[in-house]
Amino acid sequence: DCYTFYGTHLEVAGQMEYAKAQALMPSLPGSSGAAWRQRRGEAFLQSAAESFYLMDTNRDGVVSRKELRIALYSYGVRLSGGESAAVLRAADADESG
Repeated sequence: DCYTFYGTHLEVAGQMEYAKAQALMPSLPGSSGAAWRQRRGEAFLQSAAESFYLMDTNRDGVVSRKELRIALYSYGVRLSGGESAAVLRAADADESG
């Protein structure tokens, strides 16, 4: 199925290793990491960071609409271009990617 194919692709492309390594990096000063850590805990923050870097397939530190749409598709969520743009706007309030 598509999910297995996508998972295999992430493994072969080194994306899973990249995501795990990047998620271990300390957060930048002034980032919202400290607030999320306090509200949800370290495990949540680590998991969220790893998920972000799994989606960041071109490794530029930004999740584009296309990357988000592909990632959601791998989880069985089928969005139109307009729907994925709306999801990205809602998830990226400061438009930083």
